[in-house]
Amino acid sequence: MNDKPKNLPNAQPNGEPLKPLTDVVLERRATAEFLPDEVPEEFLEAILKLGAQAPSGYNLQPWRFVVVREEENRKRLQAVAFNQPKVGQAPVVIIAVGMTREWKERADEVFREGAERGAGSLDTWEKYRDGAFQFLEGMQHMPTWVNRHTMIAYTVMMLAAEAYGFDTAPMEGFDAAAVKREFNVPEEGEVVALLAIGRAKGAEKVYPGRFGLSRIVYEERFGEAWEGNDEV
Repeated sequence: MNDKPKNLPNAQPNGEPLKPLTDVVLERRATAEFLPDEVPEEFLEAILKLGAQAPSGYNLQPWRFVVVREEENRKRLQAVAFNQPKVGQAPVVIIAVGMTREWKERADEVFREGAERGAGSLDTWEKYRDGAFQFLEGMQHMPTWVNRHTMIAYTVMMLAAEAYGFDTAPMEGFDAAAVKREFNVPEEGEVVALLAIGRAKGAEKVYPGRFGLSRIVYEERFGEAWEGNDEV
């Protein structure tokens, strides 16, 4: 496995500083229309590299990503994504896939290398691998597990793109079976979501509001009122 990525761009393409995480979270909106402006290669690679650094259960990294940039292929993807125009407009659309079995084939590499790097012991890594297998094979719905972890990496990529000054549109409107067929996704793969990346066309969406903490957070147990500050 690779080391942490180095020499990632430390500014937006126009030279402006990276957006702080707080601004990214508070200002990000799903983009409805995209300009055809390309995403420079170094920034696309940085977005993907940062997504690859996302945490996952047992570090098994069950995600795979198909980067779709050719116009013909974006049109093919649009056709199986309920013909949403932004799929064809955005210069980059990433298909996020969760692998329900392939993680097991890579488990030896993950646990052994982790032990070599000091995350565990070279004498016991097989024991911990077997424990992971026992836990995961006991799960009743493996697609749910890979979906959860793939979405963590997906979200990191979305926020990284926004930090670099790009606009994004997360999408779950598509025919998963058709996406698998059109883009050669293995049978075990779960098509989790699509992520369009580019530059927004037109005005940004207005902020629609969010529930305050008193509506969504409980103290110690579900139903117990949250006593924290609910002011914005």
